[in-house]
This record gives sequence, C-alpha cells and structure tokens, in this order.
Amino acid sequence: MAGMDGAVIRFKARWAGWTRPERLQFVVAVLLQLALLGALVGALVEQRWLVAFTAGVVLVLTFLPAVLERGLEVQLPVELTLITALFLYASFGLGEVRDFYYRFWWWDNMLHGLSAVVLGLTGFLLVYTFHFTRRVVLPPVYFGLTAFGFAVTLGTLWEIFEFLMDWGFGFNMQKSGLDDTMTDLMVNAAGAALAGWSGYRYVRGGDSLLADRMLRRLAAKNPRLFGDAPD
Repeated sequence: MAGMDGAVIRFKARWAGWTRPERLQFVVAVLLQLALLGALVGALVEQRWLVAFTAGVVLVLTFLPAVLERGLEVQLPVELTLITALFLYASFGLGEVRDFYYRFWWWDNMLHGLSAVVLGLTGFLLVYTFHFTRRVVLPPVYFGLTAFGFAVTLGTLWEIFEFLMDWGFGFNMQKSGLDDTMTDLMVNAAGAALAGWSGYRYVRGGDSLLADRMLRRLAAKNPRLFGDAPD
C-alpha cells in the first residue's frame, strides 16, 4: 500500500509539472492502451488466441518506457510514451484487427522503418546518457554504431520471435515467409542507419533535428543528471 501511495504521489508531481500538450499526449497514450486492453478482452471472449496473445504482448510493451524510467532512474519525455503506444496500436490495432497489413501493402514496411528509427534513437539516448553522466569520453562513431546495432538487434530478435510463433504454434506472423522476413530486415536496417547517422551528426556538432529534440527534452526532465541542456 505504501508503494502504491508513493507511486500516486510521484505521478501527481509529474502531472503538475507537465505542460498542457504533454498532458494531452499522456491521455492519448492511455486511451490507446485501453483500446488494446479492449481488443485483448474481446479476443479472449471470442477465443481468437493469436489476436489475444498478440494484444497481450503489445499491451505489455506499451509500458516499456515506464520500465526504463524505473531502471535508469530518469524521467523520459512523455512523447516517448505516446510514440510507443501509437506505434504499437498502429501495428496491432490497425494492422492486425483492421487488416491494414492486407489493405495497404506499404503499412508493414512503414511501421518497421519507423520503429527502427525510434529504437535507434532510444539506443542513442541510452548510451549518450551514460556518456554524459559518467563523463566517459567516447568517439562519435560509437554513438552511431550503438544506435544502429540496438535497432537492428531488436528488429532481428522480433523476426526470430515471429518464426518461432509460426513454427511452434501454427501462427501466421510472417505472412509471405522469407520475402516478408527479408523485406522487414532490410527496412529495419535502413531505419536504424538513419537513426545512427542522426546520433553521429549530433555528437559531431552537426545539425540533427531528431537527436537534438529528444536530447533536449531528456535533459530538461533530468536536471539532476544533465544540469544544463546539452548544447
């Protein structure tokens, strides 16, 4: 009970410090999570086990930013929570439930590319936080390679997961088989390369809109760690 009370107090403090757009983004993220929960319950009632399983996994993944916050003891920008929930809803709620994967041939490729960019930037943020707070000197290329490797690794693990689900449980997550897997891997690598290049340019002092905005938001939320926002 004490732990729950502490969590409520921390949330109220964060809510009070958010701007109106940040509060709106958080509310939208919660609504998307509720929609996924509704899809999970509906699939269980209708005994659609693949949909139910996928909905459960996706719903759990929407809480990944909160898990990272607790593990790293940092406050992540609320945009990251919204982006995570929005992407997962687009992947499952629209892709699987609304059949966007079949209605729009480019839907799967778009989501894999965007997810790789987001995952790559997340990997960049993690290593940059370590670099900045620990005062460890790292070459700029290391940041780009870490962002690229982080996104490619997670994308590859997801493709392995899809194969195991199809092979072990008779699901159809790979759709067209090898062609689907290879296309996903190539699109994922392209998105990861974009994120890695963005992080590399930022560390080198170049203009990198994606990395710059996320880092400034992260620094603003964690003055205890970063002090002034990164230049």
